[in-house]
Amino acid sequence: MATSDPRDDRVRLVSALWDLKHATRVQDESGLRYIHFNTLLNDPGYRQQILARAARAESAEIRRIAETALALDVDESLKPGDEGGQARAERQAPAGPAPRERLTPSTTSNRFVPGLALITGLTVVALLVVGFTAGNRFLQHRAGQVETVEGSLFGDVRWEADTTYHLTDMVFVESGATLNIEPGTKILGEPGSALVVTRDARLNARGTRDHPIVFTSARPTGERAAGDWGGVVLLGNAPVNTGTSHIEGIAEDDPRGGFGGSDVHSNCGMLQYARIEFAGHEISANNELNGLTLGGCGDATVLRYIQVHRGQDDGIEFFGGTADLRNALVTRPGDDGLDWDRGWTGRAQFIAVAQGVDEGDNGIEADNYKRDHQATPRSAPTLANVTLLGSGNPHGDERAMTLRRGTAGDLRNLLVADFPAETVDIRDTATVEQINAGNLGFAGTILAAGPTSTLFAEEAGEGDDDGGFDEAAYFADNPNVITDARLALEPAGDAIGAPRLIPRLDSPAATAATGVPQGEFWDEGARFVGAVRPGNRTTWLDGWTAYP
Repeated sequence: MATSDPRDDRVRLVSALWDLKHATRVQDESGLRYIHFNTLLNDPGYRQQILARAARAESAEIRRIAETALALDVDESLKPGDEGGQARAERQAPAGPAPRERLTPSTTSNRFVPGLALITGLTVVALLVVGFTAGNRFLQHRAGQVETVEGSLFGDVRWEADTTYHLTDMVFVESGATLNIEPGTKILGEPGSALVVTRDARLNARGTRDHPIVFTSARPTGERAAGDWGGVVLLGNAPVNTGTSHIEGIAEDDPRGGFGGSDVHSNCGMLQYARIEFAGHEISANNELNGLTLGGCGDATVLRYIQVHRGQDDGIEFFGGTADLRNALVTRPGDDGLDWDRGWTGRAQFIAVAQGVDEGDNGIEADNYKRDHQATPRSAPTLANVTLLGSGNPHGDERAMTLRRGTAGDLRNLLVADFPAETVDIRDTATVEQINAGNLGFAGTILAAGPTSTLFAEEAGEGDDDGGFDEAAYFADNPNVITDARLALEPAGDAIGAPRLIPRLDSPAATAATGVPQGEFWDEGARFVGAVRPGNRTTWLDGWTAYP
């Protein structure tokens, strides 16, 4: 009696699993919306759990696919640790990363069809056999000008401007790989998806003012919301004050979430003229990704002209490292605009955060390390030309800055306006120690209260979180800080929803600046307070930012 070839069963199983993922998305089956296809292939326990749940689904189609997959899921070579399966994979796999396939879409239908009828069957089978048995979990199909991406990217990968890339799951740029993204490319993210550039991998995303790279929600225009997808994560080998660590939002048992090391020049790549919109998908309770997350990235990393818009969590967050940031805008963040933790010692210039009316917590939230306020390297970035703009909502609760847990820092030419709660809150005695030692300071700073707010909140009794430190007295005694300004801002201009970030030419922002640090990184001619030169009609924000 003839027996089936295990390789054929393997292909049929992978095809059934792919059918199941797409069927659950199309039919919106409760409890099965966010299947991680990569994990489905490689984790037998997860696969059995999902298939058992699918076998009890309301949809007869989903039950049928699950029963087919359960019948095929008997080949031990699918499971980790099978030496025979690994040997077969090595014999069948080609050298180097699998080539990009340009697969032909079906000309008869655009709806879900079991068996992957949307794309040429034989090509898909070949791709699945080579890609799956070789361990290359980068699975993509091309339908017109839309390319679906999930799993792992190896080698030198290029995303082109004439194609929209649809992320349906976590996408990992694996160690040694480089993802090149052309100017003008658009990337759409589904719930549960994110782009993660792992340690020893690089992102080369070099947009232009006229052709920015856009990462946004896969939902239709007009239906997008904060938290629709994950965001962009860059991980490197630069120092963090926990030695090594694991980035939040990625499963703790997945080594690809690791970051940190001893290389201060660790290069995570380049991100330039890019917008990241509607990110911050919640992975679990209190565990969200940010719009842009940087873990242990070194000073060879290039980050400039970046906008993060309407994220559910923080806009940009640094976990340690030495990376620098130039010309960044965070608009309507769900939590903090700029956040640092675990020993970030980089530099930043021309940074603007604009809170929304009903969103946001802090313009800046700064920590050294939660569990050890004295951990080294200590968070001590240098920031110049920063604007933090609150909502002005008298019922709002956001503040401009919370500095806590022993952070240090040099903050120059900082403009704060219209925060309803307070401007600056210093917390924890370890942070006060940094002020007293001269390691945390402010110069060329304007703190402008909104029409219904105060500069500093009263702290007494249980509300005293800094050992009795008096913020109002500290800033009043600083000759380089103005605390009584009523700041006039120019209209935002033609862009709908654009924040008012340009001070008037006759405002103190034009005259109260202190010198910026010297060096190749810094624009030493920026002798004004805030992220945008007062009175200018054109700014570095023009042409590439947007406010959907």
